[in-house]
Amino acid sequence: MIDKNKLPFWQLSILFGLITIIALGLSYGEPREAVKGMMGQSMGDMMGSEHLKNATIQDLIRQLKTDKAMANTVNDSSSHDSHHEGTNSFLKTMHYLTTATIVLMLPFIIAGTIFLTIVWMK
Repeated sequence: MIDKNKLPFWQLSILFGLITIIALGLSYGEPREAVKGMMGQSMGDMMGSEHLKNATIQDLIRQLKTDKAMANTVNDSSSHDSHHEGTNSFLKTMHYLTTATIVLMLPFIIAGTIFLTIVWMK
């Protein structure tokens, strides 16, 4: 029924298939507590954690100064990033080109795999 020469190949294929199925099953299991974060809480608990408890005017002023400093830093850095526009455009073009190539070639890859499997089985 199964050729003795092809038996190790089938054993490895089944082993790797089982490992893949187990890994997928474990990754779609119950989310961890660290990953849950705010989404594991009720709506009231989420709002309570966002509320400014015991905040003073000094805290708000300090936060305002920090926000202004961050805005100035962003404005300064954005004026220096204009020389990167050509690189971003090239990377976007390459991204779209490679993605389109993979998507267009996928039916041929699948068809070739099925054809080679049928030929190999005979």
